[in-house]
Amino acid sequence: MSLTADLKNRYATLWKAATEHPFISELGDGTLPADKFRRYFLQDYVFINDLVKATGIAVSKAPNLALARPVENFLHGILGAEDALFVDTFKTLDIPESEYRTVEPLPTTAAFGNFLVRLAYEGSFREICCVMYVTEGVYLEWGEAQRRAGADPAAGGADLGEFYQDWIDLHTKEVLGDLVSFLGEVVDGASEAETGRLNAVFERALRYEVAFWEMSYSGEQWP
Repeated sequence: MSLTADLKNRYATLWKAATEHPFISELGDGTLPADKFRRYFLQDYVFINDLVKATGIAVSKAPNLALARPVENFLHGILGAEDALFVDTFKTLDIPESEYRTVEPLPTTAAFGNFLVRLAYEGSFREICCVMYVTEGVYLEWGEAQRRAGADPAAGGADLGEFYQDWIDLHTKEVLGDLVSFLGEVVDGASEAETGRLNAVFERALRYEVAFWEMSYSGEQWP
């Protein structure tokens, strides 16, 4: 069994929670309230800024150009098509640029982003790829699952049905498949000495993914 398969099996409950959250199912059938999507989208835009930083560091830490190129291509996509989709959706949500450019991260977003950037600075190329395998692999899995299920957000009557569909389409194998396969190969190439650290990185990133859905769906819950 590959390391990535072993990690997904070991943390199967968390993986399922991250890929089958009610936020996702309601996004797919068009019943997700706009205020929940609004909160999610604003916070994801904040998180994307940290993901860009981590991805840029990963490119600089890649052992060679062949390993750097797929990560650089992903970075280019974030800064191009994905950023354009964010901006278009903010217009549809009537969120002015002055708001989405200055939105403050909620605690979960801040913690996830801080973890990501600190790992990028302090960790190895393989460790950064492990975190990215979680962030992109989770999204690929739920995007493909929604497509297989025949997701049709517009049928649910959502005002944002078109954008819900665009968000699902952005996270399918045509967009993320090659990247996730590449990241998996990097992680699977770890030595025995590296597996303990990768195990910890994988679990922590996965817990943050679940917490991000919870924050988006139910609001930030602090005691």
